[in-house]
Amino acid sequence: MLVDLVSARTADDVLLHGALTEPEVALGAVLGIHGAWGHFYGTPVARFLRDAPGRGLAALSMNGRGHDLGSLGDGERCIGFLRDRFEDAPLDLEAAATLLVERGLERFVAVAHSYGAPRAAYWQAGPGARPAAALVLLSPAPELQAAADVFVDGAVEHHLARAAAAVAGGHPERLVVLSSDAPVPMVAEAATVLSTWGPDTLADSRRHVGALRAPVLVVSGSREPAAYRRRAEEVAEAAPDGELVVVDDDHYFRRNPARLTDVVFDWVTR
Repeated sequence: MLVDLVSARTADDVLLHGALTEPEVALGAVLGIHGAWGHFYGTPVARFLRDAPGRGLAALSMNGRGHDLGSLGDGERCIGFLRDRFEDAPLDLEAAATLLVERGLERFVAVAHSYGAPRAAYWQAGPGARPAAALVLLSPAPELQAAADVFVDGAVEHHLARAAAAVAGGHPERLVVLSSDAPVPMVAEAATVLSTWGPDTLADSRRHVGALRAPVLVVSGSREPAAYRRRAEEVAEAAPDGELVVVDDDHYFRRNPARLTDVVFDWVTR
């Protein structure tokens, strides 16, 4: 197995970093797409970097501009999930797909986790996207209201109203703190809050999978919160060629990661 640390620059001049693994002869590729606050080497997308070459496939896991809470040190803009805009997702994913094509890997399956699922679906449903042979959506994220008891202090509507007022007042970059006690720091620019969780957000996989021609596999964990399990069912039902598989695992598929990759690769092969 060959491992390369790679980078790609988007059409709007954002530098993305990632890793590519390849067998000696690749039949195709997997494009791993991380979730909110994630990165290319995190669970569960990084598992495909390790397991894909044994199945005769290359694997590319690439940071989106919204990885982590931002990064410094390479002379590039610090964006991160703190400043991410959902509408920019196609720029990141197209840059990653272009890198695959440049490596001679034109046939690929997009595998996206959590918040990465609507990003992948939105990209593939839009005009001009390099078409994936199939999409695998791992635990697609529901709206924030469905998990507010974990991630938000107070009412979600209160925070959305604060964000909307900041944007309307000409301050889209103003920071909005949704919670200081949540498992992840729930702080983002006002425009990011609206883009990701606002009433008109495009970050909903159900809005896009109906336009997809490629087959869609949705994988859900039986140990996830009910809101996540329901969203997985809804996304699979909305896809014209959708299939749902439920495995005994959590949102990050940490209990049995080998089982997850078996399910995905067996479906891709079939």
